[in-house]
Amino acid sequence: MSDVLLLNADGMPLSLIPLSVVTWQVAMRLIFTDKVKVLKDYDNWTVRSQHLEMRVPSIIIMTEQVKWSKTLKYSRSNVYLRDDFTCQLQTTSRCKDRGGKTPVADLTLDHVVPRSAGGKTSWTNVCASCKTCNSDKGSDATIVPKKPPKKPTYYEILAKRKTLPIHVRDEEWRYYVQWPEDLVKVVPHTGGGGGNQEPAFDYPV
Repeated sequence: MSDVLLLNADGMPLSLIPLSVVTWQVAMRLIFTDKVKVLKDYDNWTVRSQHLEMRVPSIIIMTEQVKWSKTLKYSRSNVYLRDDFTCQLQTTSRCKDRGGKTPVADLTLDHVVPRSAGGKTSWTNVCASCKTCNSDKGSDATIVPKKPPKKPTYYEILAKRKTLPIHVRDEEWRYYVQWPEDLVKVVPHTGGGGGNQEPAFDYPV
């Protein structure tokens, strides 16, 4: 998880999928280049150099509005969301009995047209599948998903994401993220930096 929430000049996150967060190091560079202003600092986190001491920001805002396209990125997690964390093949009796519901740890991606037959990795040729059904299918192109895979819209995926808990670094992020109140989990920083990743969200199990 990264530690600094980045807002557009209008006070909204630059992106929700994924949530626009940056490392504290990136935030500092943006501050020194006057590309952002600080809305809130962490109360108990300070970084020091030989000549400077600064509190680490929790929320920063762009000084100018940035245009961004709501283009949905293809990813494993977004395919799982699109398919409701449900096996789309259901070729085995055990999978059928549970309606395709599968723990995330047992989910994988299946290529409708197998890669061995020239199938591409894309929204329209990939679906969620449990490992057992995927193995059972093998390269049998006659086995097709319950629902033909398609590219979802940004808003379809966003709506599904908002049914899952999200972890944030600061209580005040709630106001800007606008996630269902009961699904926001505050995970305070433990010091140091972090990867430039979106705050985690819990998958169903």
